[in-house]
Amino acid sequence: MNLLTAVLSRSRLLPFVPIIVALALSGCGGPEKRQPSGVRITPGTTRAPRPQPPPSYPAPRVVTPQQAPTFVQPRPQPLPQVPQPVPTVVPKPQPLPVPIQPAARPQWIPLQSWAAQMGFSAPTRVSQTSYQLRSAAGSFQLEVGKRAATWNGYKFHLGFAPASTNGVPFIHSLDADKTLAPLLQVNRPVARGRGVIVLDPGHGGIDVGTKSVLSNSFEKTYALDWAMRLKPLLEARGWKVVLTRTTDRTVELTERVLIAEQQQADLFISLHLNAAAAGAAGLETYCLTPAGMASTLTRNYADPTNIVLPGNSQDFQSLHLAMRVHRSLLQNIGMADRGVQRARFMAVLKTQQRPAILIEGGYLSDRNEAKLLASPDYRQKLALAVAKALE
Repeated sequence: MNLLTAVLSRSRLLPFVPIIVALALSGCGGPEKRQPSGVRITPGTTRAPRPQPPPSYPAPRVVTPQQAPTFVQPRPQPLPQVPQPVPTVVPKPQPLPVPIQPAARPQWIPLQSWAAQMGFSAPTRVSQTSYQLRSAAGSFQLEVGKRAATWNGYKFHLGFAPASTNGVPFIHSLDADKTLAPLLQVNRPVARGRGVIVLDPGHGGIDVGTKSVLSNSFEKTYALDWAMRLKPLLEARGWKVVLTRTTDRTVELTERVLIAEQQQADLFISLHLNAAAAGAAGLETYCLTPAGMASTLTRNYADPTNIVLPGNSQDFQSLHLAMRVHRSLLQNIGMADRGVQRARFMAVLKTQQRPAILIEGGYLSDRNEAKLLASPDYRQKLALAVAKALE
């Protein structure tokens, strides 16, 4: 290159020097060049790149600031209605017994205070432990420490034996309300209501009851005859009478109560005859034991005092009915008096919704009473005595 420049500089070709230099720089006659990748570059005339038009960009968009969106609380949508299943009809269970409520007044009341409250004279002491209390309805005789008592000479049983403190006799408030008060009303007739009585001849069918000591006669036969004799006597006194059985058939205890319920009966009277060890004889009349008291008869059944049974809604009326019938039987028959008593286990009494009693009209285990009960005339007297109590 230096030699060529020297030659040219000496020659007259000086005007052509720029052209010659340009051709030399274009690589004419020089070795081929390769890119690092191995691509052959062919020498040739180098052309200046054609200017490219500038890229066209869209004009900038002017964004107008927007107001911040207002948050709207969505309104709650009602939940979809889910179809409810059709309730299954379940038979209504018998009401279960419930605990009694605590007494609203003191449990024990001085006998003199109760007498004054009822408008009676003060009780009279008739023995070391006995007291007599007189009223317009008759006189009571009570004994400290004993549940057995009398009203006008007829026996009944208290729920609690009277107590004494410093020589002052006390009675229990439950007896004042559930025992003594009903007896003060015994001289008043039984309320009739619709005038319907259900008579229940005890036992029947395969349930023969007790057997007479004198023959092969059974309680079921005498009880049915007693009821059949009583029915027309009550009808003559204006009552409508329904019997739980009119033939020798088996009747469940629940069916007997159901008959009274279906008939909307005002009264329920169950007719029975008794049996016991030698020496027992006489008349017993039962009604349901009030809640809070102990029964006088359990027959080895449980006797929970802290429950209320359906029949307890009729405690006052049931004792009133029991004493009226009991008194009439004693007045018209002359039987031994075993008293108005209380029981809680008797199914025909505890689930009733009306005054209900059970009469034990004599002892088939006693030879004398078994002989009397075998007589149709005596059974007619029994029927007449019950009818007179319901006049």
